[in-house]
Amino acid sequence: MRDAIVMWRHTKMVVLVALSGAAYVAILVPFKIATIIPGFTEIRPASGIPVVCGLLFGPAAAWGSAFGNLVGDIFGGTLTPGSIPGFVGNFLVAYVTYRMWRVLRGDRHADGSPGQLGWMALCSVAGGLVCAVVIAFGVAAMGLVPYQVLALIITANNCVIGTIVAAILLPILYPLARSFGLLYQDILAPDEYTAGPAGWAGMILTWAGAGLGLLAAAFVAVADSFTTGVGVPGGVSLLDPQVLTAGFAAAAVLAGAALMSPLTASASASPLAPPVDRPDGAAPEA
Repeated sequence: MRDAIVMWRHTKMVVLVALSGAAYVAILVPFKIATIIPGFTEIRPASGIPVVCGLLFGPAAAWGSAFGNLVGDIFGGTLTPGSIPGFVGNFLVAYVTYRMWRVLRGDRHADGSPGQLGWMALCSVAGGLVCAVVIAFGVAAMGLVPYQVLALIITANNCVIGTIVAAILLPILYPLARSFGLLYQDILAPDEYTAGPAGWAGMILTWAGAGLGLLAAAFVAVADSFTTGVGVPGGVSLLDPQVLTAGFAAAAVLAGAALMSPLTASASASPLAPPVDRPDGAAPEA
């Protein structure tokens, strides 16, 4: 995840971290009263912010989402040990959305046009699933909330509410970000955000891990509804099969996200080269 490190060299990217985080907090905190699981999750219209900012601001949005969620927990009175996996998961929801767009669509800008809606939704759902698996696994491993309960709630929040909100906001915010030169392609050098040849492998691994984590949660939830009182594992221990499975899923999505990212500097890319806005027929990254 080299891009998430080198971006701190650029003043504009640091400003975008603060901007993304502030926007996230501004919508997160008022909805803390719409609690689903006290201290852990609530109805989240703000879940669309990491998606939109990730597509526009790249790695800056990932840090902004992570810090924004942490600040939201502090000011919303929901700071718990679960805020640690929450930091990682909220980083990944924006980061995976941004990296998967690059694998699938290359240098095409995510402008929110109707023709791009399906691609945006696909990337948003991937980021939402990754976030759900990582947070739910971390919280369940701490013995705080059953994995299957939290995973399914976060999935619904991110993949449904988040995608709808992102579809509304992206066509509004893209022209503004581009006119002010705030797209990550305008700020970072191409070799700082262009992935290597493992991008597609990383995307496949990410989807496999996210799918495995979701299946583990859905299977246990369905089994529990048909076998009440028979002894379905509670999902709040590393020894429970769904939590153990989720651990492997979380490891897979983290490895996939890393493979989709620029792991090393590209010797062939010029740091002075301007950002490329390819025509619609341009090829995606390898």
